[in-house]
This record gives sequence, structure tokens and C-alpha cells, in this order.
Amino acid sequence: MSRMIKLSTWAEEEFGNPIPGSATLSKYARNGMIFPPPVKVGNIWRVERSARFIGAQSSPEIRQSDNVRLKRILEDGQTT
Repeated sequence: MSRMIKLSTWAEEEFGNPIPGSATLSKYARNGMIFPPPVKVGNIWRVERSARFIGAQSSPEIRQSDNVRLKRILEDGQTT
């Protein structure tokens, strides 16, 4: 059995019927909403059978006026 399956086949197992449309599934794959992330092979998205939908992940908003130390922590997690 292959390790990677088509994104649409995975979606049937993950979401059940009705599955999201192909454009929506492609958006999920491109934007990192599935973990482990899908891989595009040719023009077909493939994903590991054990992958899970994690949804949109937020990242902190870094403003120009933020303290230099805060910016460094938000960017790479380092305090010094």
C-alpha cells in the first residue's frame, strides 16, 4: 500500500461526505492547514494517510513600534 494518498481520498476519510471542493482542499494544502503538510506531485496533491486538518494557524503581529526585545522574541523565540 502506498504511503501517500490523493488529497480528495484523504478528505473523504477526514471530513466524511460531503467533502470540501477541490479548490478548498488545494487552499488547505497551500496554506499549511494540514499536518503533516501535503506534497504536490506533478499536478496532484498527495498527503500521508495519517495527516490531520489543523485549520488556520495564527502568527503574532509585529509592529514597527514594538520593543526591540519583543520583536526578537516574536520572530525567533530568542530572549537575548
